[in-house]
Amino acid sequence: MKKLNKILFTTAVLGSAIGLSNQVLAETRTVTIVTSGTSMSYSMLDADGNWTGVDAELWAVIAKRKDWKLNVKRTTFDAIFGELDAGRADVASNAFAVKPERVNKYYPSIPYYGDAQAVIVKGDNQTITKLIDLKGKKIGVTNGQAAQTIINEMQPSYGFEQVIYESSDNGLMEMVLGRIDAQACAVSTANQFAERTGNNIRILDEKLRANNVAFFFPKTEQGMALRDEINQEITALLQDGTIAKITEKYLGADMTKLIINE
Repeated sequence: MKKLNKILFTTAVLGSAIGLSNQVLAETRTVTIVTSGTSMSYSMLDADGNWTGVDAELWAVIAKRKDWKLNVKRTTFDAIFGELDAGRADVASNAFAVKPERVNKYYPSIPYYGDAQAVIVKGDNQTITKLIDLKGKKIGVTNGQAAQTIINEMQPSYGFEQVIYESSDNGLMEMVLGRIDAQACAVSTANQFAERTGNNIRILDEKLRANNVAFFFPKTEQGMALRDEINQEITALLQDGTIAKITEKYLGADMTKLIINE
């Protein structure tokens, strides 16, 4: 009887351990991230599904700390927030500028770095030195990005023509080729383009607007809960210098110093 009891007890303990193991496996969380995957240095997905850039590396660190799995979905830039709206993604991650129309509809994380929007011209362009010189010129913008909002606001007063592109790199290359006069985008984007391609460009001293960069979540209870978790991680990674090192690696400078305290 004692032997039988021992066998039953051992079986019960083993069964409990297996059950606990299965429960741990079942609780492994998957977070679905939607991104364009075409933003060099920020969020780039290759043909094999390898994700690189500031956002990619930051999410990899967060996933490791939280023991999460990441499911990265790729879509066009202007369709990213539609994935949140449809419930097909938990978070939008694409080096997004924090701007009112986004904050009104989605929960932003706290900023993980800062940037500035600016007008870029060819290095030898002597006709555009100030924003007022944009009158009658063709200005490229990327669909859905922060610079587009600013350019939309400026257009009636400054009298330029907008040309819309699906990526800032496309617009910058069109500018280099002389098909447009200037491109409006983030300073870090322009610097990375120049470094990567070797093209001579110039950033106007008169900037458009400084902005914070954040992740965006659906305005749901689940979205709020995930945002709160991510905010804790961002806070810790800002404090220990991890994000500073990531931005230095991909953008050539500690962009956390540019965070605007709002």
